[in-house]
Parts: sequence; structure tokens; C-alpha cells
Amino acid sequence: MMLQVAPPRIHIFLPVHNRRVVTEAFLQCLNRQSYSNWHLILIDDGSSDGTGEMASQLVPGLTLLRGHGNWWWAGSLEQGVRWVRESGVSSDDLVLMINDDTEIGPDFLSNAIRAMRPQSLLLAQAYRSNGEFCEAGVSWDWANLTCVGVRDAKAINCFSTRGLFLSVGDLLKIGGFYPRLLPHYLSDYEFTIRAYRKGYDLISCPDLHLRYFEALTGIRNTDDYSVWKALKINLSIKSASNPLYWSSFVLLASPRRYMPRNLARVWWRYLQPLRARMVQILEPVRRLLAPVRRFAGRVKRKLLREWTGRMSSVMPPGGKGNEKR
Repeated sequence: MMLQVAPPRIHIFLPVHNRRVVTEAFLQCLNRQSYSNWHLILIDDGSSDGTGEMASQLVPGLTLLRGHGNWWWAGSLEQGVRWVRESGVSSDDLVLMINDDTEIGPDFLSNAIRAMRPQSLLLAQAYRSNGEFCEAGVSWDWANLTCVGVRDAKAINCFSTRGLFLSVGDLLKIGGFYPRLLPHYLSDYEFTIRAYRKGYDLISCPDLHLRYFEALTGIRNTDDYSVWKALKINLSIKSASNPLYWSSFVLLASPRRYMPRNLARVWWRYLQPLRARMVQILEPVRRLLAPVRRFAGRVKRKLLREWTGRMSSVMPPGGKGNEKR
């Protein structure tokens, strides 16, 4: 008689902060799942709009972890990792890290169970709210310090944590997050790059997908600000361009041969508003000096012609000057 293996339990890490309506819509998606063996870990980072109380009524039996508004994304996920480590759950259970501003179908969890593989991280393929395909994963180019969302599985070397599945045992082997060095942006990329380098496969499956809503949080564009305000704002935790955290990301994740170049790139990009302003300031001076540069160029060319002519007059045929023998 064969022993029947019980299906794994899925522990869902859901960080939230003051988006009660958004969170409620996602919890309704969870309650419609065909796969019932799941456990919600609501990581409420200091919400003041009753999100935690609403969730407790909508999902009885959840685990509620409350913060004071300073956990951010990486700190919230790290709280989930600590809960898993201290609760003694089975290493064969699964963890799902996901955002509340996503929409999932009723078979989302059951499709993940079917697609999951050992020694793997599984990411749901992302579609925008209008149904347009976004990405199955990320391809990171360290030589240029750029990344792009891709569909081709062979090009994937990095994942986000928007719908990320992995086993509890693998999570504990990979380790947690770095909330001080990377409190928010780039923390998911560092985590999955670390896993990839430890030999874990990054896989996706067309049957496992979600929709996300493009209303961006955080600061991603400072073009309308003054130079000094833009530089100041980009030092905020909310800024996706914060050079301090980008430097942490490079030090933690970049291959060593690219590290010095990438650190220089980080700060060169950060100073772009100042560089652009300096170009604007110096443009009138450049135009004013243009006639001087043109005159200097003519003088230089004339002197070069005269020097070339003199040299040719003293050089005999054959290319050698008068030599004493």
C-alpha cells in the first residue's frame, strides 16, 4: 500500500500599508482559490486605515505581524522569513511572496503546485491591467548595469517578488533580506540573484500568471524638480534611484570585475540633474567662445601648414636630413 503524500501548505507573505481597499480586493481573490491549503501571513507595516482588522475578519486564522511603518518591502519580507524560521513549519511547505495590488485567478495556487520543481524559484508571469504581457522574469546586464523584463526563459537570471514561490527549506538555505542595506527597491533582485548563483533554477509557467496595476508607488521621475530638490529627493527610501541603495546592490550582487565601473555609474547617474544644469549654465559661455575657438582653429591649421612646409624644404629626397659622416 502506497503512502499518499499530503499536499504542501502555502504560507503567503503579504506586506501591506494603508491600502485597505486594494488589500481587500486581493484577499477576495485568495478566498476564491480552488486550492484550500494556504495560510496568510499579513505583514501590516503600520497601517492606520484598519487594514489589519478588515483582513482578520475576511481571512480567519491568518497570522498578523504588525510594524510601525519602518519595515518597507524588504523589512516586511524579512519579518515573514523570521516567522517561518521560528514557527517550525515543514521545510516541504511553500512560501508565496506577493503584492496586494495584483489580481489572481481561482486556480493560481493549484497551478503553482503543479508547476513547482525542486531546487527552484517559481515566478508568476506578469500581465498589465489591460491584459498586455509584461514579463516572465528579468534579464540583468551587469556590463551596462541595466535590466529588462523578458519572456524567454533562457534569458532570465533574476526575478521580482511579485508572485514568487519557493519551498520553506530553500528559503532558509538562501537566507533572508537586507532591510538596512536594501530596505525597498532592488531587494527582490538581490535575493533572487543570490539564489540563482547558489544553483537554484528560476522558472516560470504560462499557466501561472497574474495581473498587476500600474499605479506606481515611490519616486521614479524627478524631471520637474529643481536640481537640488531632485538630488535631495533621490536620497529618499521612496526613490527608485537612491544611489546609496544602488551602491549597496552593486556591492552585494555585482560580479567583482564590474563592481568599480558600476559604482561609478551609480553616482554618475545620480548627478545627472547637476550635469544637465551645468550644461545649461555653460551653454551661453560656449556660444560666446565659439568665435574664439574657430579663430584658434584657423591659427593652429595655418601654423601646422607652415611647419610642414619648412620641414619639407629642409628634408632631401629619401626622407633624411643632412647628416655628418
